[in-house]
Amino acid sequence: MHPKEFFREVSDLLTPLVEGTASAQLASDSPCDGFTVRDLIGHFTLGRFIFGAGMAGDDERQQELVTTMPAQLGDVLGDDHHETYRQATAAIDNAVAGVEDVSENVNLVFGEMPAGYALQMLSADNYVHCWDLARATGQEFEPPAHLTEAAASFFSSFITEDSRASGAFGPEVAVPADATSFDRMLAFCGRTP
Repeated sequence: MHPKEFFREVSDLLTPLVEGTASAQLASDSPCDGFTVRDLIGHFTLGRFIFGAGMAGDDERQQELVTTMPAQLGDVLGDDHHETYRQATAAIDNAVAGVEDVSENVNLVFGEMPAGYALQMLSADNYVHCWDLARATGQEFEPPAHLTEAAASFFSSFITEDSRASGAFGPEVAVPADATSFDRMLAFCGRTP
């Protein structure tokens, strides 16, 4: 799957879930350990700002985002989680539109990599967070098989014992033999489906 298409389709799933999250739900727990719904939305919103700045070649903005990152990720959102997410999405959408060759390297705060790989990383992460947000807020989420396949393929090489040891991902969770491919992907990421 082309990285730009992967990102666009995941955004088309994530955005309505953010828009459907009421302010009264922001203090609720999420499936991400230690994250409220506000922290969860803050996490992927900040990620969109950072990836957008990186893909646009704006190193100064990336550094600003990292150095001003609050202790509680939810604080990124200010008083309007919908509007801040919209701004982050506009930033990443503009940056992605400017990437003509996804094989060209971009500089992100955590390293240099092909733009296509960066998009896969962001898309796979946001895809799992679609489920997290839907589960935490009681919204419907139907994971498309082709996006599950793309995310699972990315995670199969991205998640390592080192990344689990660092706390970026939890230990793989056991699931029944008849578990769906989406549930198997969640379990591999350390989620309990």
